[in-house]
Amino acid sequence: MSKLIIGMFALFLWASCSKDHVDPEMMAPLEIQKQLEAYYWEPVPVAGDEKNELYHYKPQDCEMDNLYSFSFSENAQKLIVDSGDEQCDKGEDTFEETIMQGAIDRSFTYDQEKSSMKFVNSDQYESYGVLIDGDYLVLTYRNNNPTANIIPMEYHFRGKSKTIAQ
Repeated sequence: MSKLIIGMFALFLWASCSKDHVDPEMMAPLEIQKQLEAYYWEPVPVAGDEKNELYHYKPQDCEMDNLYSFSFSENAQKLIVDSGDEQCDKGEDTFEETIMQGAIDRSFTYDQEKSSMKFVNSDQYESYGVLIDGDYLVLTYRNNNPTANIIPMEYHFRGKSKTIAQ
């Protein structure tokens, strides 16, 4: 009986730890890791372009002092939020609440073929296209559920060098 309980406990520990473990084939390429890790990413509003205004996320004032960073290790990769001084109200439609789901970090997998990331424990149809241009990052939300009528959303970030910021 005690072996059964110990076995169940070991299985429980393994299952709870495996959420942060990422299959090596689903890790971001080293070049992408270096680009993402080099900066603290600040949300930025997109200027102009009224034609595509629905597609561009407009950060709320309470989000503007948040910093996001990426962390990579041998078998894990995470997006981490460092919430600023001004806290957003719970239930607001913010990047932190929607994408981070109120957590300070979120593990993800990376699809090299599609240049996209998928957060662990997210809807099977959801992914985020990743576009990096120097110190500028765009994450484009996509939902490929054929029954959902969801508009893609772009989240824009400006990089702040970690070496200068320290």
